[in-house]
Amino acid sequence: MRRLALSDKKLRNIPRRLRAISRWADSFEGWFLEHFPLRRGFENFKIPVIETLVEGKQTTPAIQAHCAQQLINAAAHLIQARPDETPECWVVAAILVPDMFSSEVCVYIDKSRYLGSTLPFEYDYFRQTRITGRSLANEWGLIVPPGLHEVGFHFIHEDEDGEQFESEHWYFGEVSSSDEDPGGDRWKYKTFKAFQAEHPHLFSTAT
Repeated sequence: MRRLALSDKKLRNIPRRLRAISRWADSFEGWFLEHFPLRRGFENFKIPVIETLVEGKQTTPAIQAHCAQQLINAAAHLIQARPDETPECWVVAAILVPDMFSSEVCVYIDKSRYLGSTLPFEYDYFRQTRITGRSLANEWGLIVPPGLHEVGFHFIHEDEDGEQFESEHWYFGEVSSSDEDPGGDRWKYKTFKAFQAEHPHLFSTAT
Protein backbone atom coordinates (compact mmCIF):
# COMPACT_ATOMS: atom_id res chain seq x y z
CA MET A 1 0.00 0.00 0.00
CA ARG A 2 1.36 3.40 -0.98
CA ARG A 3 1.45 5.98 1.80
CA LEU A 4 3.49 8.80 3.25
CA ALA A 5 5.40 8.25 6.48
CA LEU A 6 4.08 10.66 9.11
CA SER A 7 6.86 9.82 11.57
CA ASP A 8 10.30 8.23 11.65
CA LYS A 9 8.98 5.23 13.55
CA LYS A 10 10.97 2.06 12.93
CA LEU A 11 9.67 0.26 9.89
CA ARG A 12 8.58 -3.30 10.57
CA ASN A 13 7.85 -6.32 8.36
CA ILE A 14 10.29 -5.28 5.62
CA PRO A 15 10.43 -8.77 4.01
CA ARG A 16 6.63 -8.78 3.78
CA ARG A 17 6.66 -5.32 2.19
CA LEU A 18 9.21 -6.43 -0.38
CA ARG A 19 7.13 -9.48 -1.24
CA ALA A 20 4.12 -7.19 -1.66
CA ILE A 21 5.83 -4.97 -4.25
CA SER A 22 6.98 -8.10 -6.09
CA ARG A 23 3.36 -9.28 -6.26
CA TRP A 24 2.36 -5.83 -7.49
CA ALA A 25 4.85 -6.06 -10.37
CA ASP A 26 3.70 -9.58 -11.21
CA SER A 27 0.09 -8.37 -11.38
CA PHE A 28 0.90 -6.59 -14.66
CA GLU A 29 1.78 -9.85 -16.38
CA GLY A 30 -0.65 -10.41 -19.25
CA TRP A 31 -2.48 -7.11 -18.60
CA PHE A 32 -2.64 -3.83 -20.49
CA LEU A 33 -4.79 -0.71 -20.34
CA GLU A 34 -8.41 -1.14 -21.34
CA HIS A 35 -9.18 2.61 -21.30
CA PHE A 36 -6.92 5.43 -22.41
CA PRO A 37 -6.71 8.66 -20.34
CA LEU A 38 -7.20 11.09 -23.19
CA ARG A 39 -7.10 14.40 -21.32
CA ARG A 40 -4.17 13.54 -19.07
CA GLY A 41 -2.19 12.01 -21.89
CA PHE A 42 -0.71 9.29 -19.70
CA GLU A 43 -1.50 6.67 -17.10
CA ASN A 44 0.85 6.21 -14.19
CA PHE A 45 1.31 3.62 -11.48
CA LYS A 46 3.19 5.00 -8.47
CA ILE A 47 5.51 2.79 -6.48
CA PRO A 48 3.17 1.10 -3.95
CA VAL A 49 5.20 1.33 -0.75
CA ILE A 50 5.41 3.38 2.41
CA GLU A 51 7.78 6.32 1.91
CA THR A 52 10.38 5.23 4.48
CA LEU A 53 10.91 1.91 2.73
CA VAL A 54 12.72 3.63 -0.14
CA GLU A 55 13.79 7.01 1.27
CA GLY A 56 15.56 8.19 4.41
CA LYS A 57 17.77 6.52 6.97
CA GLN A 58 15.76 3.30 7.23
CA THR A 59 16.17 2.21 3.63
CA THR A 60 19.20 0.36 2.27
CA PRO A 61 20.75 0.00 -1.20
CA ALA A 62 19.45 -3.57 -1.35
CA ILE A 63 15.88 -2.47 -0.58
CA GLN A 64 16.03 0.33 -3.15
CA ALA A 65 17.44 -2.02 -5.79
CA HIS A 66 14.71 -4.58 -5.13
CA CYS A 67 11.99 -1.95 -5.51
CA ALA A 68 13.59 -0.48 -8.62
CA GLN A 69 13.71 -3.94 -10.17
CA GLN A 70 10.00 -4.39 -9.58
CA LEU A 71 9.25 -1.13 -11.42
CA ILE A 72 11.31 -2.35 -14.36
CA ASN A 73 9.57 -5.74 -14.25
CA ALA A 74 6.15 -4.07 -14.27
CA ALA A 75 7.09 -2.01 -17.33
CA ALA A 76 8.38 -5.12 -19.08
CA HIS A 77 5.11 -6.96 -18.40
CA LEU A 78 3.09 -4.06 -19.83
CA ILE A 79 5.20 -3.94 -22.98
CA GLN A 80 4.94 -7.69 -23.42
CA ALA A 81 1.15 -7.70 -22.91
CA ARG A 82 0.41 -4.72 -25.16
CA PRO A 83 -1.71 -5.85 -28.14
CA ASP A 84 -0.24 -5.20 -31.57
CA GLU A 85 -3.25 -3.12 -32.56
CA THR A 86 -2.83 -0.72 -29.61
CA PRO A 87 -2.40 2.91 -30.76
CA GLU A 88 0.92 4.65 -30.28
CA CYS A 89 2.01 4.76 -26.66
CA TRP A 90 5.24 4.38 -24.71
CA VAL A 91 5.87 2.41 -21.52
CA VAL A 92 8.53 3.74 -19.15
CA ALA A 93 9.64 2.94 -15.60
CA ALA A 94 10.91 6.12 -13.93
CA ILE A 95 13.28 5.66 -10.98
CA LEU A 96 14.12 8.87 -9.15
CA VAL A 97 17.12 9.15 -6.83
CA PRO A 98 17.12 10.14 -4.00
CA ASP A 99 13.38 10.91 -4.30
CA MET A 100 12.50 7.28 -4.90
CA PHE A 101 9.01 7.56 -3.44
CA SER A 102 8.16 9.58 -6.58
CA SER A 103 9.14 6.66 -8.83
CA GLU A 104 6.48 5.21 -11.10
CA VAL A 105 5.62 3.29 -14.24
CA CYS A 106 4.04 5.43 -16.96
CA VAL A 107 2.15 4.60 -20.12
CA TYR A 108 2.33 7.75 -22.24
CA ILE A 109 -0.48 8.35 -24.72
CA ASP A 110 0.50 11.95 -25.49
CA LYS A 111 3.78 12.09 -27.38
CA SER A 112 4.64 15.58 -26.16
CA ARG A 113 4.40 14.44 -22.54
CA TYR A 114 6.53 11.42 -23.32
CA LEU A 115 9.24 13.43 -25.04
CA GLY A 116 9.01 16.13 -22.35
CA SER A 117 9.97 13.58 -19.72
CA THR A 118 12.50 11.39 -21.51
CA LEU A 119 14.57 13.96 -23.43
CA PRO A 120 16.79 16.83 -22.18
CA PHE A 121 15.13 20.18 -21.53
CA GLU A 122 15.89 23.58 -20.06
CA TYR A 123 13.33 26.02 -18.68
CA ASP A 124 13.55 28.99 -16.34
CA TYR A 125 13.52 26.93 -13.14
CA PHE A 126 13.95 23.36 -14.37
CA ARG A 127 16.56 21.65 -16.50
CA GLN A 128 17.44 18.08 -17.35
CA THR A 129 20.72 16.96 -18.89
CA ARG A 130 21.87 13.49 -19.87
CA ILE A 131 24.05 11.40 -17.59
CA THR A 132 26.82 9.78 -19.61
CA GLY A 133 29.32 7.09 -18.64
CA ARG A 134 27.10 5.65 -15.92
CA SER A 135 24.33 3.08 -15.63
CA LEU A 136 21.99 2.71 -12.66
CA ALA A 137 21.43 -0.90 -13.73
CA ASN A 138 25.16 -1.59 -13.37
CA GLU A 139 25.47 0.32 -10.11
CA TRP A 140 22.46 -1.33 -8.47
CA GLY A 141 22.73 -4.75 -10.10
CA LEU A 142 19.42 -4.38 -11.94
CA ILE A 143 18.30 -6.71 -14.71
CA VAL A 144 17.00 -4.92 -17.81
CA PRO A 145 14.88 -7.35 -19.87
CA PRO A 146 15.47 -7.62 -23.63
CA GLY A 147 13.74 -4.85 -25.56
CA LEU A 148 13.97 -2.31 -22.74
CA HIS A 149 16.54 0.48 -22.69
CA GLU A 150 18.03 2.73 -20.00
CA VAL A 151 18.74 6.45 -19.97
CA GLY A 152 19.67 8.72 -17.07
CA PHE A 153 19.30 12.45 -16.48
CA HIS A 154 20.61 14.98 -14.01
CA PHE A 155 17.56 17.01 -12.96
CA ILE A 156 17.88 20.46 -11.36
CA HIS A 157 15.05 22.53 -9.90
CA GLU A 158 15.94 26.09 -8.93
CA ASP A 159 13.44 28.03 -6.82
CA GLU A 160 12.81 31.78 -6.96
CA ASP A 161 15.46 32.39 -4.29
CA GLY A 162 18.12 30.67 -6.34
CA GLU A 163 18.31 27.55 -4.19
CA GLN A 164 18.86 24.40 -6.22
CA PHE A 165 17.47 20.93 -5.67
CA GLU A 166 19.16 18.13 -7.60
CA SER A 167 18.20 14.55 -8.34
CA GLU A 168 18.76 11.81 -10.87
CA HIS A 169 15.97 10.56 -13.09
CA TRP A 170 16.54 7.11 -14.61
CA TYR A 171 14.17 5.79 -17.25
CA PHE A 172 13.84 2.16 -18.29
CA GLY A 173 11.67 0.94 -21.13
CA GLU A 174 10.81 2.52 -24.45
CA VAL A 175 13.39 5.30 -24.31
CA SER A 176 16.20 6.47 -26.56
CA SER A 177 19.78 7.55 -25.95
CA SER A 178 19.37 9.99 -28.84
CA ASP A 179 17.96 13.49 -28.48
CA GLU A 180 16.04 12.98 -31.70
CA ASP A 181 12.37 12.03 -31.80
CA PRO A 182 12.44 8.20 -31.57
CA GLY A 183 9.87 7.99 -34.32
CA GLY A 184 7.16 5.49 -35.00
CA ASP A 185 8.43 2.33 -36.63
CA ARG A 186 6.39 0.33 -34.12
CA TRP A 187 3.16 2.08 -35.04
CA LYS A 188 2.46 0.21 -38.25
CA TYR A 189 -1.19 -0.38 -37.38
CA LYS A 190 -3.02 2.81 -36.42
CA THR A 191 -2.18 6.30 -35.29
CA PHE A 192 -3.57 7.39 -31.95
CA LYS A 193 -6.14 9.72 -33.53
CA ALA A 194 -7.37 7.04 -35.92
CA PHE A 195 -7.71 4.50 -33.14
CA GLN A 196 -9.51 7.04 -30.93
CA ALA A 197 -11.99 7.86 -33.68
CA GLU A 198 -12.80 4.19 -34.19
CA HIS A 199 -13.05 3.35 -30.47
CA PRO A 200 -14.30 6.45 -28.58
CA HIS A 201 -15.71 4.29 -25.77
CA LEU A 202 -12.19 3.32 -24.71
CA PHE A 203 -11.13 6.84 -23.84
CA SER A 204 -11.73 8.29 -20.40
CA THR A 205 -12.81 11.91 -20.23
CA ALA A 206 -11.60 12.28 -16.66
CA THR A 207 -8.83 14.79 -16.07
